[in-house]
Amino acid sequence: MKILEGIKVVDFTQAHAGSLCTMILADHGAEVIKIERPGVGDLARYWGPFKNDYSGYYAFLNRGKKSISVNGGTEEGKAILLDLIKDADIVCENFKYGSMERMGLGYDVLKEVNPELIYASLNGYGQTGPLKEQVGLDLQLQAGSGLMDRTGFPDGHPTKGGPAMGDHLSGTYMANAIMLALIEKQKTGKGQKIDIAIYDALYSVLEGNPITVSMTGTIGDRMGNSDPTAAPYDTFETNDGYVAVGVSTDKQWFAFCEALGWDDLKNDERYFDNGDRVRLYYEGLRDEIESRTKKMSKFDVEAKLNEAHVSTGAVYTVVEAMATDQVKEREMLVNVYDEGIGEEIGIPGTIIKFSETPGGIECGAPLMGKHTAEYLSALGYTEEQMAELAEKNVIQMA
Repeated sequence: MKILEGIKVVDFTQAHAGSLCTMILADHGAEVIKIERPGVGDLARYWGPFKNDYSGYYAFLNRGKKSISVNGGTEEGKAILLDLIKDADIVCENFKYGSMERMGLGYDVLKEVNPELIYASLNGYGQTGPLKEQVGLDLQLQAGSGLMDRTGFPDGHPTKGGPAMGDHLSGTYMANAIMLALIEKQKTGKGQKIDIAIYDALYSVLEGNPITVSMTGTIGDRMGNSDPTAAPYDTFETNDGYVAVGVSTDKQWFAFCEALGWDDLKNDERYFDNGDRVRLYYEGLRDEIESRTKKMSKFDVEAKLNEAHVSTGAVYTVVEAMATDQVKEREMLVNVYDEGIGEEIGIPGTIIKFSETPGGIECGAPLMGKHTAEYLSALGYTEEQMAELAEKNVIQMA
């Protein structure tokens, strides 16, 4: 039995952040009923990669969910949604600020329908503050949060942190918040509203930077892959890519040099102390190390330093990482049949590992409206009524 079996989620989320949250809930057994607008559907359905005209991006984020296609902007559609929510445990949404209220489905309305409801809301800037009404996308939010200013090299442009970090972080935070709210509901019987902002999630990973500013009044330049407190702590070019090395103590420095057979560096008194290595790092030490790693394979450096218990890792391409035994053993690449694509595709697996109640991917993402008839039948709608609603574009059935 999965840990969230018996938990019903009415899911208004789309795109990445909110859908990631409800994907986590579905992986661990929740009944996630995804609401999609007829003829339009989730934005992620239009994001590549595509195969057979179906999105792999959508397939990843929506595995294990049910799909009901209902137009909540109509009175008939709103009535269907309110009926669904009456016995739901959780409602999730990640629309622009005020959208649910304009549809008559805001928290104040829904808690009257279902007083124990947990209502989780996620968007760019959250439900409060002067920016709450602005649309916030990952790139601009990385820029505005300060994260982009700390990412990249001193002589280069501020840099986006690879994939959509804000979406992924905020979706994870919202799933965590829902778990906390479920615990509170179990203790008190009361639901509540959860307010998650992608901006806040990105700001939270600035680590010690706000503390440094508050204590010293200043902040240094971007450091690229290096570190202001330890050296060598950086990525270095090799003859087949790059390798990341983290030497944070003097003992590790000597082990680093010894493992790679660099006795001259090991015996060079200028580099015995970490503070001196940091001071001299860009005055010759970095170039000296990289001139040597360029003659080696990244995997050779990785193997030698790992054997010496020095923190290191080859910089794997995505293809190389996908092929590792670690990914295979941890089941982080799972083949799942997707009905729209019409074949099995490899998608990232379930991150959280429970010993007694493990999660897992039960099925691929649903076709839009696949479960509309199933749920409306359970609510008492006849085939004739559903056909009439479909004709009026209130619902869509796959």
